[in-house]
Amino acid sequence: MTRYAKLHGNGNDFLVLDLRGTPGEGKDHAAEARALCRREESLGADGLLLVESSSRLNFRMRLFNRDGSEGEMCGNGARCIARYAWETGIAPAEMAFETLGGDVHARVDAPFVRLRLAEVDLGDATWERKTSAGGQELAYSFLTVGVPHCVVFLEDLATRPREELFRLGRELRGRTDLFPRGTNVNFLAPEKEGLFLITYERGVEDLTRSCGTGSVAAAVTARRLGRCGDDVKVRNLGGINRVLLEDSGPDRVRPSLEGRTALVAWMEPTEEALV
Repeated sequence: MTRYAKLHGNGNDFLVLDLRGTPGEGKDHAAEARALCRREESLGADGLLLVESSSRLNFRMRLFNRDGSEGEMCGNGARCIARYAWETGIAPAEMAFETLGGDVHARVDAPFVRLRLAEVDLGDATWERKTSAGGQELAYSFLTVGVPHCVVFLEDLATRPREELFRLGRELRGRTDLFPRGTNVNFLAPEKEGLFLITYERGVEDLTRSCGTGSVAAAVTARRLGRCGDDVKVRNLGGINRVLLEDSGPDRVRPSLEGRTALVAWMEPTEEALV
């Protein structure tokens, strides 16, 4: 049987599989993710992370979302795979690995993992554009942090029903007139200690407990609009992601992301888990 690790970063959970030195190219990882990530019926997770060999860095990370789509990058997933690599001896506490969204540098101080992410180019970002969704007028910002993110400030976010946020997130995620590749949708509100964030994730197609790249997108947007500084705590439903932002050029920023991880289980699925 194949053995998977299960980890989560502030409640955003993943199955992790080490494929180094194995002929993994012939396997349908999209179907594997769809089968294993089902809640109640299988192992259950927001996504499947693969550790592959790299000729340049410690390893290469691939991510398959719950719906089988391959994602370019995932902040919480990157923290989890770094924790896994350190726990299993694949990499030292300070490591670097490839993703489709750029190289990531990580430092593990378990249970916390800090990432230095690829530079974010804000040249094509949009800020506070008006649109209508869910029968209301909204202002949204849009930027790419490895993956596309829409950010919407909702001052009353804490009192909005989950069902309303789900419907609104799903509607905006499907607005291909605004976001041709689809998008993650982040609902954001300022609070005393930083920012409060709830994210509808593309590929998971649901609200998640935490989103790492969403936390970065939220912090970048809030700083751009004068609503936070360079070091901000972003409270997700599952815990706090700390984001640090460093300008690296005109319309360019280098983010770091820090948060808690947990290695919760080693799991060997039966044949029925894959049906």
